[in-house]
Amino acid sequence: MNILLTGGSGLIGSELTKILIDNGHQVRILTRETDIEHPFYHWDKDKIDEKVFEDLDGIIHLAGSLIAKRWTNSYKKEIFSSRVDTTNLLFDDVKKLNIDLKFFISASGTGYYGQVTSDKIFNESDEPNTDFLGEVCVAWENAAYQFEKIGARVVCVRTSLVLAKNGEGFKLLKKPIQLGIGANIGDGKQWMPWIHIADLLQVYAQAVEDEKMNGSYNASSPENINHSTFNHMLAKKMNKPFFMPNIPAFVMKLALGQMSDLVLKGSRIDATKIQKTGFKFQYPTLKKALEELIHK
Repeated sequence: MNILLTGGSGLIGSELTKILIDNGHQVRILTRETDIEHPFYHWDKDKIDEKVFEDLDGIIHLAGSLIAKRWTNSYKKEIFSSRVDTTNLLFDDVKKLNIDLKFFISASGTGYYGQVTSDKIFNESDEPNTDFLGEVCVAWENAAYQFEKIGARVVCVRTSLVLAKNGEGFKLLKKPIQLGIGANIGDGKQWMPWIHIADLLQVYAQAVEDEKMNGSYNASSPENINHSTFNHMLAKKMNKPFFMPNIPAFVMKLALGQMSDLVLKGSRIDATKIQKTGFKFQYPTLKKALEELIHK
């Protein structure tokens, strides 16, 4: 199939491009970047090169500004616009050009459920949270589901923290431990949902091929662990000590502002729905994931 990929210059997009091509698809990248190797089409805030829509079968929409950056009022608007407004722009063009689109697959986030440290395990039928990320994810998914109006199959991939060797998030987690100053943040009891990049890529690849996949799916490991357990397992795999006192919550709030909720709180996420499609996690446990990320 001919597949349009936004966010193709990022870590996930570049790796997904390789998998889709290996699976026999033609991939067109829509990007604002100009220094990528793969042939690409250009877009900006309110215009897309219409050539990209010719004989198009499906769209995978990964574009979006970084979440892990201080949430000033102006940057919160950018986080929202880079996800919701771009989805609306794609829909408007597809509708205007009368494209017979087979599917629209959109990134989303487990932030849909909010940052909630509790014993509850959130599944896809749970109500969204009304915090900032919850509101962003709701608007993001609502924009994606517009594509059902033109007969396209819609899949929203609610993604947790992605662990990848070259991923910025994993590098940030490793760095203090490498320096021997690793410490838990807050009380360390906050849940830390995660997924290995190899599993996330296969979720997207399956969503392309499996016509029965429809709706929102949690892309998160079936193993729920908290922040403290994560850090101790990571330190052990890196053969590093882990003994520093916890970083108080107020310090993180001063340093990060509203964004501090990302590291001070965390929800448990249910992976049952994606597994019921026949999907099998290659890295269902953190122990197995870290063995690949650290030692291979």
